[in-house]
Amino acid sequence: MTRDPQQQENVSHQIARLEEAVLAATERGDRPRRLYDAVLDALRAGVDSPVFSRWVMDFLMQGAAVQPPSGLPPVATIIVPCHNYGEYLEECVNSVLMQTFTAWELIIINDGSTDNTHEVAQALLRRHPGHAIRYFRQERKGIVQPRNRGATLARGEFILALDADDLIAPQFLEKTVPALRARPDLGYVSTKALFFGSVNAIWPTEPFKWVNLLVTNQQTNTTLYRKRMWQEIGGYEERMVHGYMDWEFWIRATKRGWAGAQLDEPLFFYRRKADSVVMRAKDRDVAIKEQIVRLHPDVYDASKLDAVRAEMHNQNWIPVGLVRQDLVIRPRGPVDMEDTAATEERAKVLLEMLRNALPSFAHVFEGEHVGRGDPAVFPALRSRLAQKAQALLDKGERDKAAETALQLLATFPAQPGAALLAMQVLLRCVKINEAHTLAGQYMALFPRDKAVRGFMAELMALVAGHTEDPYRAMALLDSAHMLAPGHERHGGELAERLAALGQHRAAERVREGGRATGGRRRVWYITDTFGFGAGGVNGVTQAKFMTLSSILRGHDRPDRPDVTVITAWHPGLPEGMAEFARMTAEFCGEDGFRWPLWIAVHPERNPEEDLRWQAAGEAELIIEEGVLLEGHRFLRTLPLPEDCPRAFVHHTSPDQYTGKFEYRNLYDEAIHAFSGYATHVCVSENVIAEWKAIDVLADKRWTYIPNCAAEEEAAALLRRDTGEVRDALELPRDAMIYLCLASVQTRKGHDILLDQMAEVFHKVPHAILVCVGPVHGEWSGWDIVAEARRRYGQERVRFTGIRRNALEYVRACDCMVLPSREEALPLVLLEGMALEKPCVASDVNGIPELVEHGATGLLFSLQNPRDLARHMVALGTAPERARAMGQRAGERYRERFSRKLHAARWAQAIGKMLAGS
Repeated sequence: MTRDPQQQENVSHQIARLEEAVLAATERGDRPRRLYDAVLDALRAGVDSPVFSRWVMDFLMQGAAVQPPSGLPPVATIIVPCHNYGEYLEECVNSVLMQTFTAWELIIINDGSTDNTHEVAQALLRRHPGHAIRYFRQERKGIVQPRNRGATLARGEFILALDADDLIAPQFLEKTVPALRARPDLGYVSTKALFFGSVNAIWPTEPFKWVNLLVTNQQTNTTLYRKRMWQEIGGYEERMVHGYMDWEFWIRATKRGWAGAQLDEPLFFYRRKADSVVMRAKDRDVAIKEQIVRLHPDVYDASKLDAVRAEMHNQNWIPVGLVRQDLVIRPRGPVDMEDTAATEERAKVLLEMLRNALPSFAHVFEGEHVGRGDPAVFPALRSRLAQKAQALLDKGERDKAAETALQLLATFPAQPGAALLAMQVLLRCVKINEAHTLAGQYMALFPRDKAVRGFMAELMALVAGHTEDPYRAMALLDSAHMLAPGHERHGGELAERLAALGQHRAAERVREGGRATGGRRRVWYITDTFGFGAGGVNGVTQAKFMTLSSILRGHDRPDRPDVTVITAWHPGLPEGMAEFARMTAEFCGEDGFRWPLWIAVHPERNPEEDLRWQAAGEAELIIEEGVLLEGHRFLRTLPLPEDCPRAFVHHTSPDQYTGKFEYRNLYDEAIHAFSGYATHVCVSENVIAEWKAIDVLADKRWTYIPNCAAEEEAAALLRRDTGEVRDALELPRDAMIYLCLASVQTRKGHDILLDQMAEVFHKVPHAILVCVGPVHGEWSGWDIVAEARRRYGQERVRFTGIRRNALEYVRACDCMVLPSREEALPLVLLEGMALEKPCVASDVNGIPELVEHGATGLLFSLQNPRDLARHMVALGTAPERARAMGQRAGERYRERFSRKLHAARWAQAIGKMLAGS
């Protein structure tokens, strides 16, 4: 609304009178609340007055003093990056020292300052030796990396980024920490900001709505957030080098369903300067916002940028028209409900999880009473039901005892104490699988609960004691020791088991509290998930087993490095370790292997607190392996040495990162990530050439290490009669069986295959097609299944889903088929070669490195898909030719791709990497 001159004069007069009242109150040393509220209203209304902003700061700082150290483990970590802000640093740190909530730690990162920042930081450390202040000095890395480094080092559950020239009110943590703790459905809590300096205002003025962050930023980087959220969304985006890295961070959190809230008090004091990073970013506002749009093709439609170009010039605004209309954001909790409703909603989620996890007891988690327990009566009720369950056990009534314990959990599903009782009773009822399932679920929910972790450790040790295979037992004992490293009995049993299996260095490591003596080189193998329970049965999951077993192959010698495996905790990890131990013992045979030090990281726990992490020593080489960028993102969350050489293991070509086969376009993120690795290991020479064609990767060190297959299992299957294998799999003995062993999705070319099957079935009437692998609905998988059933029926084209015994299907088939649009060096074709099967495959990427056309199989071009049918018919109507090709494929595998060659290649590569060549 436009004011006339008389109204404008009246407003100016009112402001002047209010300023006079503030100055008079300041002179008297008086700070009345009504005057404070009036000043806040003026600032909210847009009055830019340094008198008012100073008054608000003084009001909130009254009585502030440096608080004594808490001596408690930090709940919140405050990260202060500083580049040439030495003149402001002491004031900033003092605002932290004055926090009334004292369970914090402060991390100061001097990012290549050339002023007096280092001297100021050193003086602060000397002045406050009892406070939890850590100081790091590094070369200039820019505005993003210091925040990520600080978050990586953080020991607190919550993180607060604070620029070195800004301040927080003494009550900031006192108000935000309880707010975030009270709302488990929230990822972050901010406050209103008080701008002071060149601009004086309260910001933002509009009500906070977390979903609006997609189009307008409503909070500063000084927002308290969960470290778990930072880990899950991959930290701050290091390509945001010109600013707005906090807005991009909130956008990424929002699209993944992380909600937040904002307190109305201005507890953050934001110093506005004409030459600040934020002000410089505003000069590039449109370019940076366009960068954000292009970084998130799943949120914004960049093709519409030209249509909204004028609107892009509005400050702090991304046009709503760019947001995809089909965008769906699923909140992690009922963020707009009151706390009671949030608690009830959480109970519903937990009860659903319990019904699914314990199907034989699902009825216990039904009814009006479930999830509605009064916390005040929990201790007494737990004691009474524990006694009742024990009495039933004494009578031999196991099912009733289990139901009694589970009734407590049904009433209090969010109480770890209720879960612990249920686990203990289930175990006494000899329901080990149910106890293990429950322990895994509640370890994920309460990773810091020592009793739950301790129970899982005891359970793993118990299972190990009843496991016949000595290597599986060894790994299960190791998982128990990993969960409870201070447990003497587990440690003693593990050391004995390791020594009995010739793993003397690993046994010494356990006896010495984690670190073995002898000055070996140290290699860290890092992957985001490990074991079939985490990543499913897919090529990369199995390739990890191959890679790690090859790295570990060979008896212990002083010239062989110590290996540490770092991966994320998940309930299936102990079983994954056990299966890996069994397979590695079989794979390595007389060559032997060295059992590594395992470290399982949980997003809610600081890995540096883990005794095993502390014992691992500094890595001298880091090898990262994962699916696409998942392993790299996990690696970025870890407190790793900055200068340690890193190697990235590639299982895919550049095409998989472009969004061509998936909705996600990861290409820019991938190239940026890969530029940080000195060495790259790739399974295909052809794919190496594709990566090296990208300028920033051309001069990197590239090493070719092709995959291998589970040849020991293949050898055992070759001794079995094919007819008997078909009988066991319920496949017809007299059929011509084509096998497509691949996840069902567009990239794998099942649609191409279906188009050609009409001709194949016409010319090979006794043929059937068996498709083994998961169906990826998000990439047209279920559409492919529906089309196959519509055209050919369920008998001629069979979809089995995931099969752990996939190699049995390879043994049973006559011919492998792989019509992929993209592959690096497909493991399924190696498995077919090891089992002496011919194949028909597309000629993309690394496939021609495996298949010798006309000798071990037949290749076709995607430009001529009719050749796929022609080749399938040729092998289907000439079984002797097909068998001869299969035998030559087996010979080719043994000559070029055997496991021993794989291990030798890895040993040579690691030697060169450690030598720096």
